[in-house]
Amino acid sequence: MRPPRETLTLVGHTANERLVSEALSGDRVPQAWLLTGPPGVGKASFAYRMARFLLTGGGQDSGSSLFGDSAPVTSLAVDADHPAVRQIAVGSHPDLLVIEREMDEKRDKMKSAISVDQVREIGQFLHLTASQGGWRIVLIDSADEMNTNAANALLKILEEPPKRALLILVSHTPGRLLPTIRSRCRLLRFAPLSPEEVRIAAEAVLDGEPLDPIAVTLAEGAPGRALALADPETRSVLTDLLALLRHAPNGDPAALHGFAEKLGKAAADAQYRSFIDQFDAWLMRVIRHSARTGSVPNDLPGEAQAAEAVLRAAGSLDRLIEVWEKNAQLFRQTDGLNLDRKQAVLSALLPLTQRL
Repeated sequence: MRPPRETLTLVGHTANERLVSEALSGDRVPQAWLLTGPPGVGKASFAYRMARFLLTGGGQDSGSSLFGDSAPVTSLAVDADHPAVRQIAVGSHPDLLVIEREMDEKRDKMKSAISVDQVREIGQFLHLTASQGGWRIVLIDSADEMNTNAANALLKILEEPPKRALLILVSHTPGRLLPTIRSRCRLLRFAPLSPEEVRIAAEAVLDGEPLDPIAVTLAEGAPGRALALADPETRSVLTDLLALLRHAPNGDPAALHGFAEKLGKAAADAQYRSFIDQFDAWLMRVIRHSARTGSVPNDLPGEAQAAEAVLRAAGSLDRLIEVWEKNAQLFRQTDGLNLDRKQAVLSALLPLTQRL
């Protein structure tokens, strides 16, 4: 499976590509961009696409012709064989700094946040001369994961970025960012893709391997979610979750505690992360379909029954939205304060397995 830094194919988001390519080729290039939208819709892949465009020589004056006039640039596509493309793919380009959560070697799991020390590296990086005489680019994926000190440090950099420096922030929930960070960035919104676009984008990452149609349906317009749901372990987490929720608000306490116990183990970090992602996305799917049509499709065995059960337990759609929002905050706090994961899973599920 290709990660975003290796994904050269763009599916959908054509209006965004046209807007960005024109902006990056203009006289005054916005030096900070905020890419927002649901998880998995292609924001990170697009961010790398922007970086490749500039680091292969695109951008200002790239549309000049032999006669001095300028042809409009409408695409960020680049030559796949360009040396910079290969360097970006393996993470070795000297003019691209990628900031993301790091591995905690002592605990053998990803750290809960992007730290202030990581953000301070940005200032040092941007004040160096570009090795190839062009741009120096910072990509933060995702900016939502910065802790408070990191966010404040980034704000200082955004207030006065050096010339020929570009910062690209990927954000799933921009409301978590400081308003002053948002105000200093050019906003670029990414909408969910059509089912056919999801299939094409996901299969491109899989090098043409066919994708399960159910994964496409459940993805709700996000190729990244379709890829996750194609993984048997991820699908198993969602299936087990729906089995628990089908009987709300009269679920089996022993089954609930067993589920939480399994996810709370130190060796179950991947399953725990998968649970958070799948639970969040599935609740949003229930909210979206319930608001639009009044019901949720039965695309997985028992899904419609589980959706009816959680709505019955919540009491109303508005209360379910509150639960969804509180759960997002709960899991952030659990990570940030290193709280007990089993208790976090129980706290998230209990409001939906008993009447509120």
